[in-house]
Amino acid sequence: MKMLIAAVLCCLPLLAQAEEKLPRDVVQFIDHAQMCEHFAGEWDDNDKARQREITQAVEQSCGQAQKQWKRLSVKYGKQPAIKRVIDEHANDAVRSFRK
Repeated sequence: MKMLIAAVLCCLPLLAQAEEKLPRDVVQFIDHAQMCEHFAGEWDDNDKARQREITQAVEQSCGQAQKQWKRLSVKYGKQPAIKRVIDEHANDAVRSFRK
């Protein structure tokens, strides 16, 4: 687990450089998609207040990411490099979100 964390931290500067070359709306989509995946993977049966916070965060981040994904897929449909980045970040949580 420590090795995985170390590997991720080492790659962050590379990811930041890659995102700088992407259009702003694509970078925002990536941020929302990552937050969607994060919150969709959380669950707290013991704390009802925390579970409400998680549910709100999922609805906000996943809902926003899903709208962006659909819009950006059309907008950048003829730009394969950008479209590939969009599709790679459209994780299961984004694709399957239903309010």
